[in-house]
Amino acid sequence: MPDVSAFCPVCGRAVESEAERNPSVPDVAPLSRHALVAVIAYMTFVPALVFLLVPPVRKIRFVRFHSLQSLLLTVATLAIGGAARLMFAILSMLGFLLSWLLVGLVALAIVFLWIIVVVKAGLGDAYELPVIGPFAASLANRE
Repeated sequence: MPDVSAFCPVCGRAVESEAERNPSVPDVAPLSRHALVAVIAYMTFVPALVFLLVPPVRKIRFVRFHSLQSLLLTVATLAIGGAARLMFAILSMLGFLLSWLLVGLVALAIVFLWIIVVVKAGLGDAYELPVIGPFAASLANRE
């Protein structure tokens, strides 16, 4: 395959060079044991905390990264939800339709983001979210 190719001509999958990949958190095989544990970490904050407290699971960097990112995503979701609630209170003075539209869009964005990280974890990809991902990767690499 030529070095300038961005996609495989046979299967259409994106081709990444080793420099483009994130070396801080290794990828695992799709639907492997580690990938399924990472998916479970995104279900609520409780499994993520448990995975960070149990020593054999905590040693796996991929699971540790996704557990930390899940906890940070939960905190960010709570902050965004609080801001949306404040905006709802302010916008309800102008009209309820605009305020409900804002709440609906925020809820849809959070659900789609959650679906993306769950699917990426299940596929064995160490996908970093734009703001909290690098912080979770640096925390995962400390241990």
